Amino acid sequence: MENKNNQKQNNQNHQKGQQKKKSSNTSLIFLGVVVLSYIVLYFIDSVKTIAAINYVIAIILEIIPILLIVYVIMVIFSLLDEKKLKKAIDKAPKLLKYVLMSILGTISHGPIYAWYPFLKDLNEKGLSRGPIGTFLYSRGIKLTLIPMLVSFFDLKFVIILTITTLVFSVFEGFLIDVSYLPKRN
Repeated sequence: MENKNNQKQNNQNHQKGQQKKKSSNTSLIFLGVVVLSYIVLYFIDSVKTIAAINYVIAIILEIIPILLIVYVIMVIFSLLDEKKLKKAIDKAPKLLKYVLMSILGTISHGPIYAWYPFLKDLNEKGLSRGPIGTFLYSRGIKLTLIPMLVSFFDLKFVIILTITTLVFSVFEGFLIDVSYLPKRN
């Protein structure tokens, strides 16, 4: 019985390794197709191809600092201990709970349904629905997409949009808490 379980585990590990190799090969193939396309386009119209390459380099240079900031924030978030985070949120004053949940919602990543058990646990331990709404609202800020947003718009626009979203996430959380206040007769 134990031998069968070990074989099954080895097969699963082998399949995962094959999937990783396949995805890395796909990335290399895509890179090769892009480089080959630029080479072909260079022979068709070298002036436009060089202009396109210069444009791509300018975008990359503009985005690199933002990507570094996003990367640092994501690394810091991955190092946070969930239990200590729950304790900090539980002990925080009301306004600070909104702000903490807004920041947490901003730096959270992955599918939203993965966060539901965490939010449910906080709610069961006494956290009101307002800070949870704040968390969900502030997830509209996607740190990984900020570089692309900056490249399409302007850094000033992105800063204003991000700050506005954070402020209104706190405001929305407050409105949710007010709407759940017990009715007075």
